[in-house]
Amino acid sequence: MSTVVPVRSAAPIPVSTAGIVPTDAASVIHEHLAPILGPWGNSSRVRLTRLPEPGLRRPLIGQVDVQLSERRRVRAQVAAATMSELVGLLATRTIEQLQVYPDTLAAALRERVFVLPAPSPPELLPPDRRQLARRKLCDPAPMTVADAIVVLNAMDYRFQLFREKYSRQHSIVIRNGPGRYRVIQPRPNPIGLDVTWPPIALAAAERRSVAEAIERLDLTGAPVEIFTLRSTGRLHALYARYDGHYGLLASGTVVGCPW
Repeated sequence: MSTVVPVRSAAPIPVSTAGIVPTDAASVIHEHLAPILGPWGNSSRVRLTRLPEPGLRRPLIGQVDVQLSERRRVRAQVAAATMSELVGLLATRTIEQLQVYPDTLAAALRERVFVLPAPSPPELLPPDRRQLARRKLCDPAPMTVADAIVVLNAMDYRFQLFREKYSRQHSIVIRNGPGRYRVIQPRPNPIGLDVTWPPIALAAAERRSVAEAIERLDLTGAPVEIFTLRSTGRLHALYARYDGHYGLLASGTVVGCPW
């Protein structure tokens, strides 16, 4: 195993908290992440949250966001039962995420080989306690499928909504197994996918109501259900949140839509 020489940032890594977390959480986070982030520590921020929902086995959520350049950004998000577990998972996940842009890693870390796993799915509350906690309308940015996959991996997302550059269709890309991806569209169009490597599976989104999508997730326990809304034909993603509830993302035309 490679030894990482600690590199201290010029200033502590900014840490914001929500809920009850240890008073020394910020200093512990800095101690563990500064050797990994090195010069990127000054352009990073961390958020620690203790979720208030009773009964969650992993109530602690940690997220680190690193702005590497104007166009390159990575994010890591983990859930844990204890703060010590959270810090260890967040450090490991940050290294894995930086691997998306290998030139950003410290030399000692570049020698290590990582297989980037899919993000751990959130822990859902029992069906009778789940709510649709958030609805969001988003005008997806135009990009190629290859670019959408880079964003999917760099930002630690479970799915990425985008407007496919060539067919101009609103699309969602998800992982379809290690190193494999699937693009879901209202009307599947292979334009733009033939130049993508590895090969991308293309699928049509099923038509459902929101109630039907919720019923399906309640039944399967899957982290996301992608569908076109029966009444409008718009592409939607119903997804599990870390607080144990559901969120709903709909493709549409709005001005300014952060993910």
